[in-house]
Amino acid sequence: MRSTTTRIFIVTGSILIAVIIGVQVHWLKKTYAYEENEFNTSVLKSIRGLYEDMDLSSQPGDKLMAMVQRPDLNTYLFKVERIPVEDSLVHYLRTEFDDFRVFADCQIGTVPALAGSFAYQFSLNGSGAGDGTKAMPVARKEFNYIILFFPARGKYIIGQMNRWIFTSGLLILLLIGFASAIYYFFKQKFLVEVQQDFINNVTHEFSTPLSVIDLSVEGLEKPTVTGQPDKYNKYLKAIKYQSDYLKNHIGNLMSTVVAGKYHFEINKKQVVPNEMLKKVVMQLEPLLTRKNGTIEWNLEPDDCVIMADEENLFLALFNIVSNAIKYSETPKIIVATYRQDAKFCISIKDNGLGIEQGQLKNIFRKFYRVQDGNIHNVKGLGLGLYFTRKVVDGHKGNIVVNSIPKIGTEFRIELPGNNLS
Repeated sequence: MRSTTTRIFIVTGSILIAVIIGVQVHWLKKTYAYEENEFNTSVLKSIRGLYEDMDLSSQPGDKLMAMVQRPDLNTYLFKVERIPVEDSLVHYLRTEFDDFRVFADCQIGTVPALAGSFAYQFSLNGSGAGDGTKAMPVARKEFNYIILFFPARGKYIIGQMNRWIFTSGLLILLLIGFASAIYYFFKQKFLVEVQQDFINNVTHEFSTPLSVIDLSVEGLEKPTVTGQPDKYNKYLKAIKYQSDYLKNHIGNLMSTVVAGKYHFEINKKQVVPNEMLKKVVMQLEPLLTRKNGTIEWNLEPDDCVIMADEENLFLALFNIVSNAIKYSETPKIIVATYRQDAKFCISIKDNGLGIEQGQLKNIFRKFYRVQDGNIHNVKGLGLGLYFTRKVVDGHKGNIVVNSIPKIGTEFRIELPGNNLS
């Protein structure tokens, strides 16, 4: 639940930040288009003023703009009836540029009809001084024309946007900084939660074997047990097995936390599942007895032999049965084995707390803890079922869970037919 809320918050925040950045970029593009249009309008007004000041055409004013051509975005070419005197052109063009605030570097040239070369050329820029003539396009035309070439038009327009670019860039940087701070905050929060979950899961994973050991020790302390060798040995075997289980499980648990997965191999050999299930229940008998629980057996009549990893399958079954005992008030557990469609099935039913349908799909996730409010007190805790799923997958089998809250749960392990012997 916490991780889901965190993911929703992060995704929503990321989308909002992306939208804001997108709006800023779109706004800058619109601003650039506006400044570009303003620049073009100012240049055209300057050309119109030049026509009027120097009497360069006999056309009426409303037709003058039709005489302006745009070979490319940086170039303005306009037809004139005569080539003006250079000094006059410099003077009037500078005046028009100043009036309409065109301060971009500009190269100017005049080309007589059919000449294909400049009669003269010069440069103007923001300071009003020449900066040396740069290459500009020239073409042979059937009329006299003047060419205005702005080699750095794009940079000039961007320069007009410096204030807007600065504020937008600052806002974007602030958003990125805020997003980074949020990311690291939730990263640290996640690490704290993982640490807490690890502590909770260690407590859960070790509670069953420690409970069995504790109950076995209590059994050994009873005076009557010393005269019953079978019961005495049973308690000793339970303590020995649970001690070995703890030792091995610590290694697996650390591997899971550090490396992210259990390290085990499936080493198959002939196994009698009915006998294995009885051994599992025998190991958990002290816990079952304390809770006044009962086991009902519905086993395959013959002792069917399957090919399986004895140790890991035993642990997988141990996890399921121990959960069935621990999370039932007075356990009534039904253990069954049977064949079904060339599969060998192991079913373990209990009368425990049950699991909500919405959480069943998650119970095999590593560190997933089925929740009842904010209290983790139903099966599916920790690494036990995660490990169980890995074992069943390693046998190329399937595990099915059916559960009704407050009624009970059934875990059914289905092993493929080629495992039967």
